[in-house]
Amino acid sequence: MNAEDFQARTSSTSNAPINFQEKTFLVVDDVASMRSSLRNTISTLGGTRIDMAGNGIEAINRLEQLAYDIILCDYDLGGGKDGQQLLEEAIRRKLLKKSTIFIMVTAERGYEKVVSAAELAPDDYLIKPFAGEVLRLRLERLAQKKTYFAPVFALMDTQDYRRAIQVCDDLLNSPNQYKIDLMRLKAEIHLLLGDYGTAGELYKRILAIREVPWARMGLAKSMYHQNKFSEAANLFRRVTENTPNYMEAYDWLAKSYSAAGDEQRAQRTLMVAAKISPRILQRRKTLGEIAYRNDDLETAQDSYEAVLKFGKNSALTSPEDYANLSRVFIDQGKCDQAMTVMKDARKTFKNSPESLLHGAVMDSLAHQKSGDTEAATEALKQALEQFETCDNKQGSVSLDIARSCFQLGDEETGKKVVQDFIQNKHDDKKIHLHAEDMFRKIGLRDKGREIITNSSREVIALNDQAVQMAQAGDLRGSAELLMQAVAKYPENTVIALNAVHAILTCMQTQGWDEEWGKSAKKTLATVKSRDPDNQKYLMLADLYKEVAKHHGLQK
Repeated sequence: MNAEDFQARTSSTSNAPINFQEKTFLVVDDVASMRSSLRNTISTLGGTRIDMAGNGIEAINRLEQLAYDIILCDYDLGGGKDGQQLLEEAIRRKLLKKSTIFIMVTAERGYEKVVSAAELAPDDYLIKPFAGEVLRLRLERLAQKKTYFAPVFALMDTQDYRRAIQVCDDLLNSPNQYKIDLMRLKAEIHLLLGDYGTAGELYKRILAIREVPWARMGLAKSMYHQNKFSEAANLFRRVTENTPNYMEAYDWLAKSYSAAGDEQRAQRTLMVAAKISPRILQRRKTLGEIAYRNDDLETAQDSYEAVLKFGKNSALTSPEDYANLSRVFIDQGKCDQAMTVMKDARKTFKNSPESLLHGAVMDSLAHQKSGDTEAATEALKQALEQFETCDNKQGSVSLDIARSCFQLGDEETGKKVVQDFIQNKHDDKKIHLHAEDMFRKIGLRDKGREIITNSSREVIALNDQAVQMAQAGDLRGSAELLMQAVAKYPENTVIALNAVHAILTCMQTQGWDEEWGKSAKKTLATVKSRDPDNQKYLMLADLYKEVAKHHGLQK
């Protein structure tokens, strides 16, 4: 369906009444009588397909099973996550369709101050008590807006972002009441595609019309991605000062400080944010990481304990979170507590391979700290055996194993683990920081820097060689070299995407090659499975479609 067809369909259906009988509803409230009342209200509107959830965990379980059309969620869900946190988790885990209507129900009249600042805001909110007619009017208004944006949402759901931008332009060029919303959506798509300059200009145009926090945030993000960290920090800081409840601004301000090398200011920023909103797990994890690098073990312990406390029964926690806390206890000399934490991890994750791996290596480090070299060596042996069959070696477990190896005198194995770790993330400054910090903490700062530098240099040299071959006109040779590198560094996303880019560039000029096409498609699928929002992946997925279409292989 082309943009004109989309627009015609939108115009003809935007004012149509909702057939509630066709919609799927999810009601989330911790009070049974309120759930029953909302069910009755929805029934009077004609709704029949209504599911219930009494807390955040039940709601997430429901969302994992079905993509609902309309969600009514109470803000105060008793213990555990509140409605806002449920919404944020659902969005970050992509459990909601872009067309889903999410309405927050609350008795808190002050909620408006919170929701006006939140980037991940509900579509609307209702103050208790409310009449069924009020709900109907809100739903019809929201449905009209969702229908208007349906053409763009449909293309975004299939990651056809270039066409989504075209449809945004078509809609912007026609009379409409959603101009700023369309500009925002278009800017967000440009950010997704890594077109930061265009996104920044769009946000500036929005700010010239209206001063809104999310537009200044978008402009700041575009600056950050262009490595203008000081300018970005100034903009993020302005958002935190003018809109103190806009929590994401603190996260990005801390990222800007870290990128500029000011880890102390990054930590202070996240500590302020954690005090305002203590339950966001990713923020607590990041604060723990930065505090640990800053040798502030007390704050690191507090942060990692909060992750386990607020993330109990959450899909957003993992054995690595337990290992992070265990590592802090080891550095504090609290070895029994460190091992108890990993026992809890094995129990929580029912002896999953990941929990067994993290448990073995943390036990090794704890035994080393307490002076039991024999037990430490045996635990490391178990960890290395499990590590060999581990699917994902890019987390902290690689550095923990390397640390254990170096401290027990097995420098050869430790060096190999670090080399593999760095070579698969050779351009990731955060990974380099973690590795440097590990070597610093075990008294091998200079040796560590040498290993890290040499490991990165090998990958960079290979990539540079491929670039030079392409510049010299040997496009096929460049692609072949990079595909060899993909086999050698299977978890290196940058190399994988460079290889796809080389293949597509080659096929653009030399014609479609069936084997190359299969390799590019398979490599893109691999990257998508581990980093679906990677900007370069999104750009190349789009380019793959263009090249295939050009050669008559896709409509």
